[in-house]
Amino acid sequence: MLLRDRLAVAFYAISILLIAGFVLEITSSFTIPFVMALILYLLASPLIDRLERKRIPHWVAILMVGLLSAGVVTLLGLLAYSSVETLAQGLPRYQHRYQQILSFFTQFAKKYPMLKLEQIPSTLNLTDISSLLLSTIGSFMKFITGLTLMFLFFFFMLVGKGSLERKLEKIYRGRRAERIHRISKEVEEKVYKYLWTKTLISLITGFNTWLILLLFGVDFAFVWGFLTFVFNYIPNVGPIFITIPPLIIALLKFGKLLPVLALLILLALNHMVMGNFVEPRWMGKTLNLSPLLVLFSLIFWGWLWGVVGMLLSVPILSIIKIILESFSETEKIARLMEG
Repeated sequence: MLLRDRLAVAFYAISILLIAGFVLEITSSFTIPFVMALILYLLASPLIDRLERKRIPHWVAILMVGLLSAGVVTLLGLLAYSSVETLAQGLPRYQHRYQQILSFFTQFAKKYPMLKLEQIPSTLNLTDISSLLLSTIGSFMKFITGLTLMFLFFFFMLVGKGSLERKLEKIYRGRRAERIHRISKEVEEKVYKYLWTKTLISLITGFNTWLILLLFGVDFAFVWGFLTFVFNYIPNVGPIFITIPPLIIALLKFGKLLPVLALLILLALNHMVMGNFVEPRWMGKTLNLSPLLVLFSLIFWGWLWGVVGMLLSVPILSIIKIILESFSETEKIARLMEG
């Protein structure tokens, strides 16, 4: 009987997950901007509270933080779009160098057939990769539409901030109201700390990458530095994924392995120091998520929303864990999520 109940629970859980995934996928044009607006709100809300404690009026604080957030996010969004576009437009000029290197590997493969290097693709066209990149980022109007929708959600959240707290106070009175207010503030503060710390670490990692590539004279140094900042939000996989393309560009430009190996060592050290030493020291116990759960979240959200989903996977997982550990009823579930 107990086994049957467990199987029933597992079946219902998987069914709910699949249905939720289907709904989130078909409504991605709305849900992605909403989730991004929610994360931006969790970053901005504590700033508003801090301004209000300095006796700045509520509406003035909302306007200041809202405009500042909109300006920063718009700038980052335009940088991301233009970076990928610049990269896509510049890749085709490396096609000739790629064919030369490929010819060298082909001759090498004939001498050492046991290495099976002949499996290296000989028909790869960098123009096709450029077209793929351009199709991935979509049209500029689609990008602006998504950004506008996100800001609409964000500003409505900011405007409703005070009224929501007052409604909760009316519904839940006494100690229960105080507990809900305290928990909501704890959740905001913890998410705020995690997101800002992760953003600062990603910014330093991206800056270091830009500086290293600039010193080596690798093309698109700023683009790779900015993309490193973005992909650093994807744990484990992100830093590895974004380190490979600049190494390929360096190989295509220099045509020698020695500078590429030196570049690989420096970029790897940058990610290792920031990811294994600086991040745990600054983060403390803010995150502490199971690596297996992080991987599952990465796969699930990546399958659902693509690269954007992968970027949002850990922030979403962190927010869920912070909320769960704030309630005694769900604290045990949060403990199971720890590494």
